[in-house]
Amino acid sequence: MVHAIIIGQGDLPRAMLEAARAIVPDVDGVSALSNLECQVGELRGRLEQAIMALPDGADVIIFADMFGSSCANAGLEVKRSHSRIAVLSGINLSMVVRFLYHRHKKQFAELIPFLVETGRGAVQAIEI
Repeated sequence: MVHAIIIGQGDLPRAMLEAARAIVPDVDGVSALSNLECQVGELRGRLEQAIMALPDGADVIIFADMFGSSCANAGLEVKRSHSRIAVLSGINLSMVVRFLYHRHKKQFAELIPFLVETGRGAVQAIEI
């Protein structure tokens, strides 16, 4: 099973996880981490702790709120010392839900581009 950490600004990570849980109840192995009231170094430490709490050798996707944010940057720094981590930025609910549905079915390497394409496809201009 691929694990995940949703990391972002304020209450966004928890809210994203709770919204996904309403659609796919099985969110075991997925955690939410906020940057609320912490500096980048502390955020990186919190992220390291969350990863260390997962099983050894686990595949982990870090879903970061947006490209270039302190959260995405912390994810990239942590990724440098862990080979089984992917960082995806600019997350949306479609990505998280599809992750939950497919994390048992797809291999880690094929899951990453699948989720990126899901995220891109979820952004649509709806005309009335």
